[in-house]
Amino acid sequence: MDNQTLINLLIDILINVASFIFVYTSYKKYQNCNDHTKPTQISFMIFWSFIFIYFFIDAVRQMFIIAGTNIQLPFHFMLSIPLTLVSLPIVFTIIYIISGNKYTGIGVSSIFLIFSFFYFYYMIPIDQLNNISENTILLSNNVASVIFISGLFIVPTSMIFGLLGLILLKRIPTFRKYRICLSLLSISIVFDFLFLTSISQSIEMLIGSKIFVLLGVILGYFANYPPKLIESKCLVNIPAID
Repeated sequence: MDNQTLINLLIDILINVASFIFVYTSYKKYQNCNDHTKPTQISFMIFWSFIFIYFFIDAVRQMFIIAGTNIQLPFHFMLSIPLTLVSLPIVFTIIYIISGNKYTGIGVSSIFLIFSFFYFYYMIPIDQLNNISENTILLSNNVASVIFISGLFIVPTSMIFGLLGLILLKRIPTFRKYRICLSLLSISIVFDFLFLTSISQSIEMLIGSKIFVLLGVILGYFANYPPKLIESKCLVNIPAID
């Protein structure tokens, strides 16, 4: 039994526990949200649910590896589903925050859903399902690689940093700025290192990427549910900053 595989499994479990707690507390918070904040709250829950699903599947995959069963290909295919769909709630949240219209957010995020369909279309040709190699799942197809990296990764990441810059420049209460900026930062960390996790060629890079994903999930939790000390003494009474 490989110690590195056990470490991989342990980190997967920690990410699952942290993301599940995050989704559960967000769902409880959703009950008290007003009509204006409900769309973003739902979008956050979907995003963190995709993170949970991805690392739950990966944890099961690690268990099969520990058991000595080598059935990697089906797991890589299942992992690619939340991996490609995770950009949708990101795009919706950003567009909704900017426009204030949930239908605009749905429309723009639907474009990225089309990108996801094209990714799967070029990644796995229907007539080659029985002969597909494991490397095909890992972006060996050039068209699938361009669609994923350009449409499903670079564009959402650029949108995150663009909105982050706008929020930092905008005059809003510091506590609200703290929550929005840390939430966007945590999503960016998780999203970026999730991508690195999916393309890691070495076990060291894989473990390192997962550690940063775990840190991103924890950061996201404290962004939405800050410690009482920060909320009461450090932020609430500080005036807004330009």
